[in-house]
Amino acid sequence: MLKRLLTFLKRPFFFNVDSLRFNLVYSLLTVVLYNAVFFKHAAEYQSGFLFLGCVFVCIWMTLFIAVSLLFHKHTRKPLAVTLCLLNALAFYFMFIYNAALDKIMFLNVLQTDVYEVRDLLSPKLILIMLFFGIFPAWLICKTRVSPTPLKRQFAAAGGAVALIAAIMLGNFAATDAFLRSNRNLRYYLTPSNYIGSIISVIKIKARPLPDLVKIAEDATLNRYWKNDKKNLFVFVMGETARAANFSLRGYERPTNAPLTPYLKDIVYYKQTFSCGTSTAVAVPCTFSAGGQKGFVPGTEAYTENLLDVLEKVGYKVLWRENNTGCQNVCDRVELEDPCKTGKFCLDEVMLDNLAEKADSYDRDAFIVLHQRGSHGPAYSEHYPPEAELYKPVCHQKDFPYCPQQSLVNVYDNSVYYTSMFLAKTIDLLSSLSDRYNTVLIYISDHGESLGENGMFLHSAPYKTAPLVQKDIPFLVWMPDSLARDFQIDKACLQQQVDKPHSQDNIFHSVLGLSGIKTGLYNPELDIFARCRRK
Repeated sequence: MLKRLLTFLKRPFFFNVDSLRFNLVYSLLTVVLYNAVFFKHAAEYQSGFLFLGCVFVCIWMTLFIAVSLLFHKHTRKPLAVTLCLLNALAFYFMFIYNAALDKIMFLNVLQTDVYEVRDLLSPKLILIMLFFGIFPAWLICKTRVSPTPLKRQFAAAGGAVALIAAIMLGNFAATDAFLRSNRNLRYYLTPSNYIGSIISVIKIKARPLPDLVKIAEDATLNRYWKNDKKNLFVFVMGETARAANFSLRGYERPTNAPLTPYLKDIVYYKQTFSCGTSTAVAVPCTFSAGGQKGFVPGTEAYTENLLDVLEKVGYKVLWRENNTGCQNVCDRVELEDPCKTGKFCLDEVMLDNLAEKADSYDRDAFIVLHQRGSHGPAYSEHYPPEAELYKPVCHQKDFPYCPQQSLVNVYDNSVYYTSMFLAKTIDLLSSLSDRYNTVLIYISDHGESLGENGMFLHSAPYKTAPLVQKDIPFLVWMPDSLARDFQIDKACLQQQVDKPHSQDNIFHSVLGLSGIKTGLYNPELDIFARCRRK
């Protein structure tokens, strides 16, 4: 038996098929092997077996037509093998993390560093690539494909078109309703999901950048505060923190306990929403003048933002980076990466020599600290041992297979460390308040899914993303002395905490607090304007 198997394996080809059968089988196996997640979601909207069967046949026939057009004598095996490997990789992220492969996801991929890639490597990825990618690719290489007469190919393609048309027309009402109400399902349909998204990203990135679009050319500085001290405003750009796990929001665990000594001076906004579910969208959107409705991903590369306006009126702007990059937001201001170790650094590394840096400036300063925060899947690598309050924790990189409580534990520990980091930042600012007007603003870029409804991580399409990916923490630390000199009623601020807020508030609130006058400023979006004493 073993001898026969070895003899079989030594054969140059295992199978002999014509191109028509190859295309039919290849397209069928593509639907079967790589689209389980698509049909799982489709069944949630339309569970009828007959309808799903019709969808299956339509996808199969559409894919058959596509491969018949693309697969020829010299392109068949290279394309088929490449698609097998890419399909397997796409299937891994959809199956393990329930990720939707839209263009925003691929814009995120372009911003990913080597450490995030390392986080995503796991034994299950290797197994899926082996059995769903490499093994089918090997079988393709071991298949001899003979040509099929053109007449038969055209007849088969015509039959496929007729079958699709018959199914669509026979179920027009149900099909039309299904397609209209489930547009985001296309991001789970392999391989069209990643092919279409990659093409969209290439179009965005290949587009020649226009001249820099300038904003707020009329901006001027009005030093309205009642002292002669320089301003030192610190803006902490959080990472993957969700409001649902903040005790300041009402979470049962004391994840914000390190901030307890400072609660008198903290205003926490309880209903705040991000303008994206990924760093690549939410970070530039937060600093843009257009807000969620006016921001178009990709335009941040050639459009000025809040930091440019601050520089125009005389503020010194510094961006300290402990994440994967500033998403073009800091392109025209000073950038520092204090993590010099070649591996992950804890967020507090961004506080090193920060006081000395501020003292070196001869003007007002606005400093952005971009956290590593609670970025997954390696949550446990982003906090020190003293922050590990909740155990057991999930250390697996394919954490969907951890007990959910261990995943919540490790995430809560990362939130606790963010509170420690914010407390240390407030301590530093408090020590400098005798010579600076100090304020801290913290807001997360987006939230996170921790297994609810089978979803993990973030970057889901915004319209269908769960609330936990959009509901984010937002707080301001403002000492009484600054509130007095800046004529801000802190009691009034506390009265606003239950009202809806968003990242749209950041641009206008910072302008107002910093004393910047410009036609772009909208006092309705300034959280401080409504509470400023006349």
